[in-house]
Amino acid sequence: MSEQTQTLERWLDALADIGEAVGGIGEAVGDVAPVADLLDRVAHTACTLLDYDFCAVFLPDTARTVLTIVGAHGLSGDYIAQVNADRPILLDVAGEQEAPTSIAFRTGEVVTLEDIELVPGFGWGGVAHEQGYRALISVPLRRAGTVVGALNGYRAHPHRFDAAEVSLVTTLATQVAIALGTAQLRAQELATIRELRRAEEVHQLLMATALRGEGVRGVADALAELLGRAVQIDEAPGADLTPTVTRADGCWETGVQLDGTVVARIRVDGAGTLSALDVRAVEHAAVVTALELLRARTAAEVEQRLRGSLVADLLSAEAVEVASLLERARRLGWDLTGEQSLITVRWPLDSAPSGRAVPDRALAIADRAVAGTAPRPLAALFRNDLVLVLPARARATAPELARRLIESLSAAAGVEHSVAAVSPPRPVAELADAYRTLSGAMNLAAAERVSTVIDLADVTIDHLLLQLDDPARLREFARAVLGRALDYDRARSTELIRTARVHLNLGLDRRATADALHLHPNTVAQRIKRLEELTGLLLARPRDLLQLTSALTVAQVAGMG
Repeated sequence: MSEQTQTLERWLDALADIGEAVGGIGEAVGDVAPVADLLDRVAHTACTLLDYDFCAVFLPDTARTVLTIVGAHGLSGDYIAQVNADRPILLDVAGEQEAPTSIAFRTGEVVTLEDIELVPGFGWGGVAHEQGYRALISVPLRRAGTVVGALNGYRAHPHRFDAAEVSLVTTLATQVAIALGTAQLRAQELATIRELRRAEEVHQLLMATALRGEGVRGVADALAELLGRAVQIDEAPGADLTPTVTRADGCWETGVQLDGTVVARIRVDGAGTLSALDVRAVEHAAVVTALELLRARTAAEVEQRLRGSLVADLLSAEAVEVASLLERARRLGWDLTGEQSLITVRWPLDSAPSGRAVPDRALAIADRAVAGTAPRPLAALFRNDLVLVLPARARATAPELARRLIESLSAAAGVEHSVAAVSPPRPVAELADAYRTLSGAMNLAAAERVSTVIDLADVTIDHLLLQLDDPARLREFARAVLGRALDYDRARSTELIRTARVHLNLGLDRRATADALHLHPNTVAQRIKRLEELTGLLLARPRDLLQLTSALTVAQVAGMG
């Protein structure tokens, strides 16, 4: 076999190898860079056939402003990365600084340099020395009359590129351009297939999550699985967000909308970039999240109505049908057997910037505030009051829970002040009376416009006064009985009212009162005498004692003195 025949066979085998590589692209569904692999093989083939020390294939960016090395043989990976990042071949440079590869790409003509040392002012001499070449040839890759890239061959020593060699390299470049076009087309088809499969995966996983009713947490977990990065979905009512996926604060985020209002935000770990398909997955997740929030909102509204109806019947029925109410509560998930404490919270409508929007949020705030309480209290809105029915066996005490509710309303709803009242534990049948008492206490205390918790721990006859639906008259009564004593304390910084309360609580025991207040018994006696003079009451007379006790109770609830 002649040498010419052997050379021809080598070329035919090489071209067949390139064709086989192109054909294999469609099979490698998981291959992320089929075109780059093909061009690496082209560069290797060129070095083998034409005895080059190393080769490179350059392709333009989408804007056709620079050329970068996409495939190579004999060049180090670090060198390729450095050239592409720091010194790509610019296509808008003219004159002596224009690179040979840029000239070949721009003119469509083969460019050769037999010895760069002999080219005065060669601007790419530094790069040549770094990689160690003296001669190069740059051949444009043409397809359908358009230059689509360039094939460069390099030699470590000076070399004359004769017409025969130029012809061979040009022939190879023509076949490479055809193979490149086919490879790029197949790569696009492959990317489309992957995108469709991925889109189907996104759709199936997120919709399955929605159909299973896994909630917002399930959507976040599904999206995190799809993207391979951390995902957080949280409430963001009224936030300045759009449905578009944007980058902010080191994260990718988008708003979740219901009825044109942003109700939540999806935040995705901001490392790297999101592909177009990833963005679509986040947008799809926003839709599914909106559905989950709508489902949760609807369920919450139904439960709130059921709870509200139950509490309304508990607190307003003239003759409470205890058995039926207990059964209704059990079906809703609450056990109201045994004694229950009643907690009521009230706020003025002008106490928060949101005004009448507070009742709409109060129940959700209350549910979060008592989330860790066991057994779970029954919470509902009744006559614009927040009402909780707390089992006496609960770990949290009613006053403790009332304070927590006031703090939560202030923090989450911006309520400036609110009043809570707490009843002692009592049977369900007595809750209606308890509510009337607590409501009266809150009516009295509301005038002070400060946050407070009223603990009506002991049921006494004066609590019946609080059920009168006229707080102004109650304050007038307390003022009529205690007014002069209140003024006396205020003017002289004395403590006649406090001394009287302690004295009554200790059963009119002068020595016990003195010990409790760290006073001499004679001082206690003098204070009680002065109180009797100012009020015209005698503690030794039962009728006067009852009047004083009632007035002190009203004054304490109303914040007087």
